Amino acid sequence: MKQIRFLIASALLLAALPSAFAKKAVMTEEKDLYEYNNIVSSLNSISAPKVTDRYIIFTQKTGARHIGIAFDYENYRTIHSFQNHTNKDVDGKTTSSLMFYILERPKDLTSLKYRLIIDGLWTSDPENPEYTYDSATGISMSSLYLGEPLPEITDITESDCVKFIYNGTPGSTVRLAGTFTNWDSWIYELTETKPGFYEIEIPLPAGKYYYNYYIGMKAVVDKTNPNRAYTPDGRSASVLIVE
Repeated sequence: MKQIRFLIASALLLAALPSAFAKKAVMTEEKDLYEYNNIVSSLNSISAPKVTDRYIIFTQKTGARHIGIAFDYENYRTIHSFQNHTNKDVDGKTTSSLMFYILERPKDLTSLKYRLIIDGLWTSDPENPEYTYDSATGISMSSLYLGEPLPEITDITESDCVKFIYNGTPGSTVRLAGTFTNWDSWIYELTETKPGFYEIEIPLPAGKYYYNYYIGMKAVVDKTNPNRAYTPDGRSASVLIVE
């Protein structure tokens, strides 16, 4: 399956960027690592799961040999391992320790259910008071409300196409152009599938691409993609990598 990853670039960095990257489930981009490390460094106490705009943070007490977590949207088939985290003072003395797992929020979900596996025993989350009980199986599953689904962004679809997303004024004509069209903006036109929401799916082979949307003759960057760069000919454009 194809994967997509956005990258941050600038006119000074553009020439130094490698020609291909890969978006992974783990956080491999500098901006992702920075955000991830900030979350980890802020962990200082055990609490119920915390939901941010992008991540869900689970914490547990230390002492178990292994703690795993499994989710309903994966049919509980995958067990994700917790990691240890220790805080120390300026003298190197341990002030607190805990175990944690950070989940990137799944798309299109407003809630999820999960179970912990502590030293091989399946259980609900002792730090989360919210759970559901299945009387037929006698199993308790922790539950978590995530809020509204994350907004759609330009991304790879299940059919291995790139789905480009544009949000704007209803009734507009929105075209797409980039290095994959030799900047010809009359090849692809997005479809307005609901008021002010435009989309188009196109197959793209692996590679790095620059692109913009066009409203009339005006070029507009992709607001769902924060990663932009100057192309070699000096134009400002959104950037993505398909692998």
